[in-house]
Amino acid sequence: PRSTTMSAAATPFRILAAALALAGAAAPRAAPAQGLPPAAAEAPMGATVLGQGAARYVTFRVWAPNASAVAVSGDFNGWKEEPLRMELNRPGHWTLDHRRARPGDAYRFVVDDHPRRDPRARAVSQEDNKSFILDPRETRWGAAESWKMPPREDLVMYEMHLGTFAQDIPGNASLFERAIKRLPYLKALGINCIQLMPVNEFSGARSWGYNPGDLFAVENSYGGGPGFQKFIHACHTNGIAILLDIVHNHYGPSDIAVWQFDGPGPGGHGGAYFYNDEERALTDWGPRPNFSLPEVRAFIVDSVKTFLTEYRLDGFRWDSVHNIRYYLSGQRSNADGDRLLTEANDWMRKNRPDALRIAEDHAFDGGGVGFEAQWNSAFQASLSALVRAEDSRRDLDLLAAELSRMEGFNWVNFAECHDSAGDLNSHHRLPAYIDPADPDSARARALALLAGGVAMTVPGFPMLLQGFEMHDVNDFSDNIPIPWARAQNTHAGIVRAHADLIHLRRNLKGFTPGLKGETIEVLHCDNAAKVIAYARNARGAPRDRASVVVANFSGAPLKQHGVRFPGSGAWFCHYNSGSAAYAKDFDNLGPKPGQGFDLAAGQTTLPLDLSRYSLLVFSKSRPPNATLAKAGFAPEIQGATAEVAAPAPPVEEFIEEVIEPFPYLPVPLPAEWKP
Repeated sequence: PRSTTMSAAATPFRILAAALALAGAAAPRAAPAQGLPPAAAEAPMGATVLGQGAARYVTFRVWAPNASAVAVSGDFNGWKEEPLRMELNRPGHWTLDHRRARPGDAYRFVVDDHPRRDPRARAVSQEDNKSFILDPRETRWGAAESWKMPPREDLVMYEMHLGTFAQDIPGNASLFERAIKRLPYLKALGINCIQLMPVNEFSGARSWGYNPGDLFAVENSYGGGPGFQKFIHACHTNGIAILLDIVHNHYGPSDIAVWQFDGPGPGGHGGAYFYNDEERALTDWGPRPNFSLPEVRAFIVDSVKTFLTEYRLDGFRWDSVHNIRYYLSGQRSNADGDRLLTEANDWMRKNRPDALRIAEDHAFDGGGVGFEAQWNSAFQASLSALVRAEDSRRDLDLLAAELSRMEGFNWVNFAECHDSAGDLNSHHRLPAYIDPADPDSARARALALLAGGVAMTVPGFPMLLQGFEMHDVNDFSDNIPIPWARAQNTHAGIVRAHADLIHLRRNLKGFTPGLKGETIEVLHCDNAAKVIAYARNARGAPRDRASVVVANFSGAPLKQHGVRFPGSGAWFCHYNSGSAAYAKDFDNLGPKPGQGFDLAAGQTTLPLDLSRYSLLVFSKSRPPNATLAKAGFAPEIQGATAEVAAPAPPVEEFIEEVIEPFPYLPVPLPAEWKP
């Protein structure tokens, strides 16, 4: 059975004042209760705690346009039904101000004799069909009050599923609180932004989270709203931003608070909150909200505002924007959905310009609807296909063409995500595709590290799926926890390899500023040898500020292979993924970090030894204790000619659910962890 950790216990039985009860029963549309301040008339929807101390009270407000009567019952009135009055100037809106209601009280609305959870409740029990009153003013943020979102160019993201991330962390605390114990690990890795999979209240014991039932509430089994606030507070205190994956293209499909809230729609559809025509009513995953109604758009935008203000989130990733902006499997566009997204993003842009606005897909169709960035699923699909292919069949010309189209911070880039690696889609982790017989083989480890290295060093926001940094080979699933023993023991070197590259991507040592830039230039593409090189830089920056990435996709180590660089002079190596420091069975060929090569005037081709399936990073910045030797001779190579007109590969079909220097050896886990 599903566990519920919400600790709001029922308060003692309370009897309402006879006058209030009689007034409510006799005249549901009567004037507001006397003695309450004007703030009650301006209270938000839901159950809002107003006033302080002995003057504290709760205003209940709900939208039920098709109802003939609405009441509220709860701990504060012994579960008797007290009628709400309809607001005269707002048709379909019902309200009641209550002196006895207090934070922690359970309650529900009764709509035409049907018990309903408050659609805007911050905490619920789906099993008991109850809502709970929370007072967000009680949260104390302490040192996190001064939190500032890291600059866009500095962000490195980590896609986290809270349930499986925290499942095997020892302790009896909530999953949110247990996850806090692993923040030192993420901080050491170099992660400064968590992209958290959905945490809205869902049905069942486990879930990816893409079946939300209560859009203002946080999943009880994770620790509820208070637990989420503690988690965000701890993340901000440790310099880590939090983005939340939100689902408004559909709800449910089960245990939906707003389903037929005040009666069914035509044909038995969802009623007031949903489309009720056959073309738009349903997505493949559940009923589609009716974006044409201002009350429904306000419901969604207010949910966004709530998580930005009460939880201090740093942005969102909107799931399946495709199903908001289109219907009939993409055959028709939906202007209602465009209006919703524009309203939400416009509010964020004006009121929280620091918060990120990311779409899963279709962010920029028709000029866009206010998103900053989109998941780059097409790039993930092509990158996956590249490393999964037979060595001789890898097409680096196609990769060069794709890289040439990338610029700025419009894309979230990754080698794996929950969709591409998830069991619900019958998909697998990248290593299991590279080497199905032995996903832990040296070849699988080197190629997965190479794919992750490319995603980390191209323009945009780099992101790792949880476990990728430790070469997790299990399908991503809501019931398979992260294998923490790999990070501490068998794959500590792979974790270190990712950490070293993340630190370079963020330029934490000051040697690789180009990796934080917006531009990319393909310098070298040798499809026969399977070697590619590209330069990264800030727009308008001198070439001497460029960081150069060299990638060998060949299954054979290469000796003195000429690679074109942006110019002559000294170039220093800062990273080599083929190093034995990361895995003893890697080739360990090529320059080590700190080794430099001086290209003579007029010489731009550098001969390099390259481990198979390896990625190297260079810049002109000289690290401490570096060595510098005259570069060997190699015939000059002309610039790469990427086929920029080549078509982008098709996006793989995904199916959603029906800040201290790194202590290199080893990556530390908290002392409480025991293998």
